[in-house]
Amino acid sequence: MKHIHELDYKGLLWLNVTKQTDVELKALQERFDFWDQDIAECGPQFQRPKIIKRPGYYFMSLHFPVFDRETKRLGYTEVDFFLAHNFLITVHNSKLISIEKFFEELKKSEALREQILNGTAVRLLLELLSRLLDAVFPILVHVNEDINFVDKKLFLKLPGREMAEEILRLKTNIVTFRRTMQAHKTVLERLVLFAGHELGFGNLQSSINSLREFSSEIWLMLESQKESINALHEANESLLSLRTNDVMRILTIIAVLTFPLTLLATVFAIRAPGTPLVNLAGGFWAILGMILLGAGVMIAVFKKKGWL
Repeated sequence: MKHIHELDYKGLLWLNVTKQTDVELKALQERFDFWDQDIAECGPQFQRPKIIKRPGYYFMSLHFPVFDRETKRLGYTEVDFFLAHNFLITVHNSKLISIEKFFEELKKSEALREQILNGTAVRLLLELLSRLLDAVFPILVHVNEDINFVDKKLFLKLPGREMAEEILRLKTNIVTFRRTMQAHKTVLERLVLFAGHELGFGNLQSSINSLREFSSEIWLMLESQKESINALHEANESLLSLRTNDVMRILTIIAVLTFPLTLLATVFAIRAPGTPLVNLAGGFWAILGMILLGAGVMIAVFKKKGWL
């Protein structure tokens, strides 16, 4: 089939399914007699990360981050694994280049096949997981660069809608990243616990430890990024609050200045009998001088009190 790629070496089989259509999934079920529930969960709809022991095989689901360069949004994709002593089946939607690249490398290199496929499918699985986790680090670096860019830009210009949107985008990406990666360590530990003796994990302890270190390092970096973007968000909110306060202070001063002067001008505009200065030659200039003098006095008082 077009979307089922097979690699068989010394009785060890890797079946790489690159499209989750009913045709491919039905072919898998007919060939390996997998449980209906497991086949159904291999469909396009995302499932929760998990590891389940079935008669004759283990079924595992994991999520991995995928970065969309056009929207600059981080999403995730699911990879489903069927694991037994002599086969590994991966089902995914081809969004992870690491899987395709590793599969092609094994097809082309006899030495690599001898190294990875000489034993049980566990060695193949651990090497694949290692490469998938290794591919996560460039995304982490990219997120770090975005955080550093916002950090530098935040204090160079007045915060506005654009900055707030950028910070919220980063916060959303980090939340998605954390949700994607948080189950990896737990699923790996359960895989070793459930299948350690049956599938011979004991001989691959160094690979397992390496995966644990990868998972821990990724999580620590995500924790650091979460704290950094939260701090930037708080700083942006504080700057916006200060800017709003400055605007409100200026508007309040303008209101305080103009209200009594407007009241004075209104009083003279009544032109009732006996209104002073109205009928005098040069009365307009006298009233205008009073208004300007009042404004000058209030400005001087405001400056003395440090309000301006």
